[in-house]
Amino acid sequence: MEFDYKTGRPLVRIGSLQSEKSIRFTSHAAFNMVDLSGTLIMAGKEGETYEVTIGKSRPAEIKPMIRLAIAYHNEEAGQQVKKWEKVGLNIQLLRVGENTQISKNETIDNREYWVLASGFSSPEEAENQRRELADFGSYRVFMIPEKPAEGSLILQRHEIQSGFRLIPSEDMPLPFTLHDVRVGIGFHWDHREDQQMENILEFQIDKKGLITVINVLDIEHYLASVNSSEMAADCSLEFLKAQTTVARCTVFATAGKHHYGDPFDLCADDHCQCFHGSGAIKSTSIQAAKETEGEILWFDQRICDTRYAKVCGGVGETHRNVWDDRHLPYLDQFYDGPDQRDLYEPINSEDKIRPFIASSPDVFCNPARHKMPSYLDYTEQYFRWQVIYSPEELGKIVAKKYDDIGPILDILPLKRGYSGRLIYVKLVVENGEATIGKELEIRRVLSESHLYSSCFYVDKETDAGGKTIQLTLHGAGWGHGVGLCQVGAAVMGEEGYTDQQILKHYYAAAELKKIY
Repeated sequence: MEFDYKTGRPLVRIGSLQSEKSIRFTSHAAFNMVDLSGTLIMAGKEGETYEVTIGKSRPAEIKPMIRLAIAYHNEEAGQQVKKWEKVGLNIQLLRVGENTQISKNETIDNREYWVLASGFSSPEEAENQRRELADFGSYRVFMIPEKPAEGSLILQRHEIQSGFRLIPSEDMPLPFTLHDVRVGIGFHWDHREDQQMENILEFQIDKKGLITVINVLDIEHYLASVNSSEMAADCSLEFLKAQTTVARCTVFATAGKHHYGDPFDLCADDHCQCFHGSGAIKSTSIQAAKETEGEILWFDQRICDTRYAKVCGGVGETHRNVWDDRHLPYLDQFYDGPDQRDLYEPINSEDKIRPFIASSPDVFCNPARHKMPSYLDYTEQYFRWQVIYSPEELGKIVAKKYDDIGPILDILPLKRGYSGRLIYVKLVVENGEATIGKELEIRRVLSESHLYSSCFYVDKETDAGGKTIQLTLHGAGWGHGVGLCQVGAAVMGEEGYTDQQILKHYYAAAELKKIY
């Protein structure tokens, strides 16, 4: 992140459109085009549509590695290195993240150590090694850049090495429209749209040797857009305030990590958090950002990595059952009901999951028990859902996402989390089986886009000879279910809960703190 001495706040760098061969934008104000050192290249005109293309480029040299552990301190990282070296792996230690300036005299350090297994000749070799490890779903293959990309970009016959910035020559709220921005990448709502941008647009050659455009803007203006891009500006002010605080934590906790080696802090899509440009900002969006300015959630001397998802389905999941095997107390299981029970019976066995999905619990995201405002009508289908496959149909989907193992004859649960979400499943085929996990891999492999969640059970229908003819998945929730349930929190806001009560409900172990 950068720092703006005029406002006394950080500027965020958001990857609004990534890895494109060409990018079009329209200017609504005159602007100066400068190279990355600040040298003026040309003056742009108001009301013109421009196209940025690639001159010459070479992608970054990237090495596949397996992330085995995350450590906050050097001593802890050293212990992890020794542990994994005993397994016989070639281990490297990489420090990632940012030490971000938040005022003239203060910084926030989110840096951490990644313990990486290296020495693989291809991503496939790294992936095969990952799958041989116990609890392989806790580890990820990362493509780590070892030599940066090089190249040039062309605009109006000007060819500029590495990249350039467009700086509006006047103070105008929305000086640029960025065309054909991809939204919902890989999900069922994947589409392209035009988005209005404020402040600076920066174009760079990215790791793939293609073009990425970065919107550089004030962090609080960015958050005002996030709180209405993630849900809707029609939500109650108290919910928007809670969403804004959570999104602010995400910026400070993850900048420089989720997109290590990219020239931006966070992307603009669901992978990080949704930012649909500054045109998404409404008056309530701005108010929510102003009333929570500088507020974050804090735990154990660090800003919380506050995950959130659309619909928890009734019970929230714990961090370690979805991602790497770290216990983060502020991302723990929860019951999403108004009684705020601290203790409940986990839905982590097969005899409990069927009655739970068939039930109608008194939880905030249940449209049958709590009135949904009109702007949440579209979410009602996700509280409980059903998907039906033939073995052949599912086999073709799995072949695209995982491996061509033939028709899927059954899906057997191996391990469930507290919320009933599957951590690992076994795919049964004619001549064998395959194990997949954790949560996101299950959702990705078993759907053309993504299953709504991994909280489901399977009914298998067979013919008279015992041959599988249909698999029906009965499910609950939309998303990973960790942290704030957006629909549940939005309903809480409608029912009169304050933003602080909402945050305490979903992040019980965290402390609210103002850092600027």
